[in-house]
Amino acid sequence: MVGVGQAVALTDAIVLVGILVITYVGIIHKEFDKVLAATLGGFFAILAGHFLGIPLVGETPDEGLIRIHDLLILGVILGNLLMVEVATQVGIFQYVSIKLLKKTKGDPLRLFWLLGALTMVLSAIVNTISAILVVGALTFVICDELGYDPWPYILMEIIVTNTGGLTTLISSPTNLIIGVQFNIGYLAFLKVSLFFGLPMFFLVMYAFLKLVPIEFELNEEVRLQKIEAFDEWSVVRDKNAFYRTSVAFIVSMLSFMFSDTLGIELAVLAIGGALLMVLVSGKNLDSLFAKLDWSLLAFFQGLFVIIASLEEVGVMEAIADVISGMLGEKTWIAAIIVLWASAIISGILDNIVLAAALAPVLRVATQDSSLNGTAIAWALILGTNLGGGFTPIGAPPVVLGLSLYYKKTGRKIGWGEFFKVGGTLTILRLLLSTVFIVIYTLIVT
Repeated sequence: MVGVGQAVALTDAIVLVGILVITYVGIIHKEFDKVLAATLGGFFAILAGHFLGIPLVGETPDEGLIRIHDLLILGVILGNLLMVEVATQVGIFQYVSIKLLKKTKGDPLRLFWLLGALTMVLSAIVNTISAILVVGALTFVICDELGYDPWPYILMEIIVTNTGGLTTLISSPTNLIIGVQFNIGYLAFLKVSLFFGLPMFFLVMYAFLKLVPIEFELNEEVRLQKIEAFDEWSVVRDKNAFYRTSVAFIVSMLSFMFSDTLGIELAVLAIGGALLMVLVSGKNLDSLFAKLDWSLLAFFQGLFVIIASLEEVGVMEAIADVISGMLGEKTWIAAIIVLWASAIISGILDNIVLAAALAPVLRVATQDSSLNGTAIAWALILGTNLGGGFTPIGAPPVVLGLSLYYKKTGRKIGWGEFFKVGGTLTILRLLLSTVFIVIYTLIVT
């Protein structure tokens, strides 16, 4: 016979799982605002928590609906958004892009490699969304001027963001969410990611050229004239502010690398670095705040509250027990399952949503088992990042890149056309990741 306490606990779980399901339906539904869905879900989870006796803020950092580690993630994202906005307004990214562009002399293949490398670097040191915005805008300007078809370049940049997003802890929101749950620091993340990030980048670039050949008709003389017409200083309004802000940006990036040694939270360094850049750039903080994507923070916080509510009533622990049984006791087998399952689901469901849901479940599942938590975390990081490249809706940079292309050309890219290249290269990268994750698992276990 089910006791009263068990019946109450089951009712609490059903209510909160219902909120989660409705929220996710809203996020997936094309016609509904996914930010509104997440924030409404968070609000109703808080409301339900009030009546179910779940505190808004707990006595310890791991209790309550609003938790310290979630706020730290939001702090890193906020600092990162502010740094990108200042750097963009000062002209740092645009200056570097044009300077490098002139080195290619307009050669289509050199341009292909330059734009790919630029996307990879910006995805790594800033974030994938900013990378596709900056490099995508530059790509359209170049292709308009030289008469090149922008589609191969834009498609390549979209795919490279999935690879660049694996490089650092702050590259992708999924990295932050998973890294915080499994206590992976910035430098510890970088030490692992460098082993597969660069080889994967070159593999993707070479394979892409086999699938999508780069064609051109412009002769070299005309091409050189057009390229030389670009002026890198035209995007910089104040040279002194440009130099000061560039130094502050470099210092901020270096501080991330040594955050573990310094013993300072990444969120503190991100916000501190952003404020330093605001100070030396001479920009107005009010006007900068007005241009930040606050909806992204609201989206994350809504998801975090819902997941926390499920942890409070034991749902996540129950799911973790089920998953533990499915994964078995061998880490390398479990890691491969997590890698491919998360990648396939990420192609259908937003990879940020998936990471937010799975990271705490897998953390709990590995705590009381023989499975190596770090290896499972890396399988999830690889799966959620790369899986976003399966479909046109799998990851924010993919959606954004295709949206930019549509606005510029009026041409919509279907799922079949996208999967022909994006899906093929994603499968190739997942096969490489499978080899990596098996080797990594054998080393750490």
